[in-house]
Amino acid sequence: MLKLFSGVTESGSVATIAGLSLLAGGAILLYAILDYLRSLTYHRLSGWLAERLGEVVIAPISALSLSGGERPAELLKDIGLLRDFVSGGSLTAGLEMIWAPMFFAALFLLHPYFGWLGLGAGTVLLLLAVANDLLTRTPARQSSERAEVAYREIGETLRCGEVIDAMGMLAGIARRWRAHNAAMITANMRGAQRQAMVLSAAKGIRLAVQLAVFGGGTLLVLDQAADFGTLLASSIILVRALAPLEQLLDRWRHWNAAAAAARRIAAILAEPARLQRSSMPQPRPSTRLRLERVSFVPSGAPRPTVKGVSFDVGSGEFICIAGAAASGKTTLLQLMTGLWKPTVGFVTLDGHDTHSWNREDFGSHIGYLPQSVQLIGGTVRTVISRMSNCDPYATVKAAKLAGIHDLIGQLPNGYDSPMDGNGARLTGGQRQQVGIARALYGDPALILLDEPDSNLDKTALNTLITTLKWLKERGRMIVVASHRQEMLRSADRVILLDQGAVIKIAVPAPAPSATLPPHLPEPAA
Repeated sequence: MLKLFSGVTESGSVATIAGLSLLAGGAILLYAILDYLRSLTYHRLSGWLAERLGEVVIAPISALSLSGGERPAELLKDIGLLRDFVSGGSLTAGLEMIWAPMFFAALFLLHPYFGWLGLGAGTVLLLLAVANDLLTRTPARQSSERAEVAYREIGETLRCGEVIDAMGMLAGIARRWRAHNAAMITANMRGAQRQAMVLSAAKGIRLAVQLAVFGGGTLLVLDQAADFGTLLASSIILVRALAPLEQLLDRWRHWNAAAAAARRIAAILAEPARLQRSSMPQPRPSTRLRLERVSFVPSGAPRPTVKGVSFDVGSGEFICIAGAAASGKTTLLQLMTGLWKPTVGFVTLDGHDTHSWNREDFGSHIGYLPQSVQLIGGTVRTVISRMSNCDPYATVKAAKLAGIHDLIGQLPNGYDSPMDGNGARLTGGQRQQVGIARALYGDPALILLDEPDSNLDKTALNTLITTLKWLKERGRMIVVASHRQEMLRSADRVILLDQGAVIKIAVPAPAPSATLPPHLPEPAA
């Protein structure tokens, strides 16, 4: 374009200048439209990528969290990092390098001097990019690792606000935070200093190249080997040719971070499925839960936590599992839920392996309360209804069975009251009752409760025992891990564990019977 304008100045044609100006304006408008469409495409592509990756990796990430692998939140952040990388300018800088050979070819056409100058400057910038990567990779990794440790620790610590405040632990926590934060800042500053040194060198080289363009170009003009339009055109084209390399150098850390995130996601997807499940639904179980010579060795453990356990739980039977701490009660209940596959033996429900049972279908037939109660769902009713399409009648029925219905009615918004994972505004026993209501939602055929009475007062405990007896009479299979004598005396059988093995199965003396309030809803058969 500058060559054309240079020719027009010699002819003095105003009409030609006007025509070239309109042509240049049209080209600029087309460039703006294409740039907008490109940005819009990147944003839509990033949204599509995040949506697709989220659907694909959620199951493997869940499996990793069950086996004690990477933190799910950190892995999900990798998807967000890739989304930001695609929608931001970092990807654009890399893709624009595709046009660099065309710009260098144009410089050679204008004059070999400009072509070799541009090619040499581009090579130096690429070498600086490699040097920048080598110099900053280790500090960047250390800074990221230490930041993750610092934020993870402070996040987990501050969840125990009442303990921190009651025992004056804030100063100690602040010291640990300062130590972690200082290590993170030190690594970050070391990487930033090295990158600043490389970027400063790159800027100096760019200025030197521009000076060489005008200095050498002026000599060519004096020797009549080029004209002034060629000089200006070469300067502009050289800037365009080197701009992607400079941007890539400046945003190299974004490429490194995106590449690391892509590798972590690819590693997750490349691993074989850890949870092999059947896709075919099964009929509602109604006869028997059976454990046959079940042994289980957790990954990395030196010895089994469950050893050779065998027993049945029939329809309308209430079993209690007792034993000292770390005797295997929780692991045994987890094996019954199909969370783990036994190392040896089988756990079957109506003859079907619980581990391979389709999870969504299996979950509709089972009620489970873990030892550590986490209430997820946002509101009371979504917590109790397991985040499903809430059936109001089933939700109220489950709350009444757990003895928590009246308390929910006293909350500011009743069943629509917000609730975080810790059960805001509820005591430990009340949170446990909400967890019991969630376990009883949908009238499950098999009920597995891990120490559901650990935080219950005597009234709530009696309500729970009465509810379990009432459900037993209606054919439900019930297994409860407990230490409370009232619960143990209410069971049909008590299985005593020691170091993962059954040492005794006893039939307790019958406890006094109790009845539920007459307004309690009748579960479906």
